[in-house]
Amino acid sequence: MVYTSPSKVARIVELKNLGQSDHEIATQFNLHRTTIGRIMSRYEESNDPYYRRPKSGRRRLVSERDARHAALLLARTEAANVTELVKMAFPEISRLTMSRALHEYGLISRVRRTKPYISKANQIRRKDWADDHEAWTADDWKLVIFSDESKFNLFKSDGRQYAWFRPGQALDPRFTKKTVKHGGGSIMVWGCVTGEGMGRLHRIEGIMDGPGYVDILNKNLLGTIKDYKFKKTGKGKIIFQQDNDPKHTSRVAKDWFQKKKITVLPWAPSSPDMNIIEHVWDQIDRLIRARDPLPRNKDEMWAALQEEWYNFPKASLDKLYESMPRRVAALKAARGSHTKY
Repeated sequence: MVYTSPSKVARIVELKNLGQSDHEIATQFNLHRTTIGRIMSRYEESNDPYYRRPKSGRRRLVSERDARHAALLLARTEAANVTELVKMAFPEISRLTMSRALHEYGLISRVRRTKPYISKANQIRRKDWADDHEAWTADDWKLVIFSDESKFNLFKSDGRQYAWFRPGQALDPRFTKKTVKHGGGSIMVWGCVTGEGMGRLHRIEGIMDGPGYVDILNKNLLGTIKDYKFKKTGKGKIIFQQDNDPKHTSRVAKDWFQKKKITVLPWAPSSPDMNIIEHVWDQIDRLIRARDPLPRNKDEMWAALQEEWYNFPKASLDKLYESMPRRVAALKAARGSHTKY
């Protein structure tokens, strides 16, 4: 059906009262002749050009205005979810009805992504860091050795898990989620990756401090440099990346880097999204969780970690290095705030 604005209806009524035929009026407004007859019939019901016949069907419980207000409350985080939203502002509307209305309004619901808190000051530092490195190419980044520590838990909790089984099998070990009191223990490791392949992996015993960190660098960073015959000075020299953890920036660590003539990449605070080794950790963790059987103790976990680490696909590592220019561009576009990485 063709929509006719109230002002056009008023003009059609005026021309009709002046004695023009339906055909003449239809020609002027590029409408079909029968449309003029329908418009006049509706007008005669109320003598109001704004009149619209009531539509059949149930009245919408959530108007567009309500949906817009609900979206604003969610955007301001005054309500964390739809359940809080209906309790706060729409007690007469069910949660399901509000969810449908928000979907129709264009919103989607997803699990919240975990991101570190970034203060305003650190956003500025991250933006400045992106400005300093936006011209770096993938080849430039392949000269960087990325490093980090990571903790791997035994029987890590992954939240709700679903299983399909027959009635009476709920307690079958195949269909139960395994937990261990106090988390089952964990091991901490240090590792580094290079543009040529995986660097060395080190198991950390106890609490690592500045001197302990230097011991790891002596054995494993220098060992990685030796393994790949990297240069520490001159054209094509390697650059070492580490985050701003206090043990990394301690005086003893700084003196060690200076003595060994290793260039350290200035690093932006709160920037795990710029460190590609984070994705390596995640992928290795998924591979270990997919093992059958799972590692049962710390020694088995360490053995599994070494196997997955040194078998990490070179093609996957290359893609991570090639993503660095895009990561920096995304950080610059976000003005130092969160990126999708």
